[in-house]
Amino acid sequence: MQLYKPTKAKGTKRKRQIVNAFTTCVRKQGYANTSLVDIAKEANVFPSLLSYYFKSKEDLLRVCFQRQCDIIVNGLEQLDGYDLEGKINYITDFLFNESEQVNTFTTGFMYEAIGVSVNDEELGLSKREMDRCCKNLLAQVFVGVDADDAVRHEKAEIIYALLAGTKLNGYFEKDTPPEHGRESFRKVMRLFCQPDSRWLRPDLH
Repeated sequence: MQLYKPTKAKGTKRKRQIVNAFTTCVRKQGYANTSLVDIAKEANVFPSLLSYYFKSKEDLLRVCFQRQCDIIVNGLEQLDGYDLEGKINYITDFLFNESEQVNTFTTGFMYEAIGVSVNDEELGLSKREMDRCCKNLLAQVFVGVDADDAVRHEKAEIIYALLAGTKLNGYFEKDTPPEHGRESFRKVMRLFCQPDSRWLRPDLH
């Protein structure tokens, strides 16, 4: 096994290598059971090298979590140019994507990070900011459907809660195919995009 020493020239590549190793370890054995030695072994570096780039395992978790939050928000920002049905399909297919990059959202890694965020101020801030951005972006889908801004944001709140529940259920219900949650979510999105929104009007609550 070849081991490396820290160099400025290769800093970015090495940091990415460590982050990827950390994510792999958490996927395999969970955050609590992952040690710095495990991460170093997976990354093929000396354990002492980790402290050159990261203060702690918690610091690594924050970096990885923020990276995934950015992937999700940036992905939802790509809605311009689609018609209504295109937006529905794009959102559904993106959030239920099985590719390795986006799939971090559907694995235990994000759930473990969210659990830790309860007692971690920085993680909690990242989670709240991601939630805020996602809800605002989802609300934009209904701009041509509902004139009432309050209705659009209420729909976004419900859709976002449905997404979280569907993803969580899909993670624990191993016998349920991924297509089930994805298509159920797509159907609800289409239902919410119907022009008659009287059932969600604030003045009729």
